[in-house]
This record gives sequence, C-alpha cells and structure tokens, in this order.
Amino acid sequence: MSMTTFPTSFDSESTPTPNPPSNPASPDTAPRQAKSALTPATGFLEGYTHSLNPYTGCRFGCSYCYVQGLALHRLHRPPLPWGDYAHPRTGIARQLEHELAHHARRGTLGRLAIFMSSVTDPYQPLERRWRLSRACVQQFLRYPPALLNIQTRSPIAQDDFELFAGLGDRCWLNFTLETDLEEVRRAVTPRCPPIEARLETLERARQIGLNVQITVSPCLPFSNVHSFGHLLLQYAHRVVVDTFTSGDGSAGKRTAHTPVPALYARHGWGHWQDEGAAWQLYLWLRERIGDRAGWSRQGFMALPALALHHPPL
Repeated sequence: MSMTTFPTSFDSESTPTPNPPSNPASPDTAPRQAKSALTPATGFLEGYTHSLNPYTGCRFGCSYCYVQGLALHRLHRPPLPWGDYAHPRTGIARQLEHELAHHARRGTLGRLAIFMSSVTDPYQPLERRWRLSRACVQQFLRYPPALLNIQTRSPIAQDDFELFAGLGDRCWLNFTLETDLEEVRRAVTPRCPPIEARLETLERARQIGLNVQITVSPCLPFSNVHSFGHLLLQYAHRVVVDTFTSGDGSAGKRTAHTPVPALYARHGWGHWQDEGAAWQLYLWLRERIGDRAGWSRQGFMALPALALHHPPL
C-alpha cells in the first residue's frame, strides 16, 4: 500500500528519511533492541490486556507526564531531562509478529485489547525516521486483535490513517487535546504540536471515517465549557476528560513533583488540583452524548470493555 506523508512543521526531527540511519545515533536517540513487544497491562490500563511502546522516552516532553516519576525514566542512562531522549526499539515489529502469531495459533487474538502507547507517543517526530509504529500496525493488519487503541497527539499519525482504516472497528484513534487555548498549550507543552495542527489532523480522521476518541487528559485551562465542548463534539465519537488528581495514578502526588504547580501559580490559573472546570466539561458532554463521555480511568476503560464483551465481526 502506498502511504502518504503529510507535511508537519512542529519539529525538525519530522523530516522524513527513506531508511533508518546506518550510523549509531546520538546518545539521546540511540536505538535499543526490543526483547519483547506486548507488555501485560496493569494499573490505570488494567482493562486492556497489553500495552505496546515502539519507543523508549518521548521527545514531546510534556511537563505533566507521569513517566517522569517512573523507574523507566529515573534509571535512564545517561541521566537526561524528560523529553531530551527517545530510543527506537529496533526489531519490535518482528517481536510483535512472533507474539501475535502465537496468539493466533492459540485462538486468542480476539481476546487482545492493546493500548499503543502507555509510556511514549508512538507518532513523535522520530517515527518519520524509523517507522516502527507503522511496522507494528502492519502486523496488526495481519493478526487483528479485538481492539487496537492508538494514543497520540501527533499530526504524523495521519501518515498511517489508511492502515488504521484497514482495521475497521477494531481500531480507535485516541487523540489528546487538553485545551482549546494555544497560549496554554505553549506554556505547558511547548514541544508538542500546536492546537491548529491537531484540529487539522482530527478533521482528516473524520473525513476518512476513523473511530475517534478525544482524550482531554489532563484537562488544562480552556476557554469555556460551551466553546470547548462543541469543538470536541465536532471531531469525536467519544470523549474522555481527566485531571491531574484523578489521572496521574497517585491522586496528584506524581504531578506535585513536576513543573505543573509552579506553572499554574505563575500564570494565575488557580490551583492545579481543582477539578471543578473539568467536571463541568464532563457533565456538559454527558448531557449531550451520554455514556460516550467518560471520566478518567473509567472513561479510558470503556473501549476495551466494549471490544472484549462485544468483539468486532
């Protein structure tokens, strides 16, 4: 299948190259061999059966990312700030092929609900060089699970929309949109794609007919419930609203050790643990789309529950 590469401008690393680099990369992007592909899901993602992470680390470097508090980051060598490294897990598609083939032989493919990805963004700019996420999705086309949920905030995902569509109702695009205010996005996640680029990506997803769930996760300061709510409903079949307190896996303790509290104080956004605005947005959505609006972990778990209890044909 001939794939289209959509131009993006939010990071120079997005420049496409036909093949992975032949020489070892700098220490912050050095490839690391994948010893396995699918990881049993636990904790916040317990409703899924597995997670899949084609990269270690993430160059988007969101200031609130809970991965900063995990051993995965703390034990990284050499020690680097979160966002300053991302390692391609070379060979991961081949590992995935072996693991999916094993499930196929056992007749358990239809019991798999996979979250891609839990500790990285599978379509960060490095994907244009290595195409590891694409290679993994191509394996899922050969061995379709009950659910493949692709979590990203990146316009680069558009390059593979045709592949996503090939999985039909087995595939959902989980797309992060924490706010509708670009000034907030720049303050909290300056390395991430701008809101306009994300909305263009969501429009293309709508045009091609993909299943889209927007994750307002975490919910950052936004314009107002009416404006942001209507924007979300314009592009999404489902919406999940989450907060630092409900969603970081430790009732806000992890977030307390990130730059988030200082950012909120500096910009006069109120207390970072206040869930009032997020809850109002959730209730507004709930009134309009019912249980297709979800809150925090329960909202994230709705799709695997549906897929595993009512698997696609």
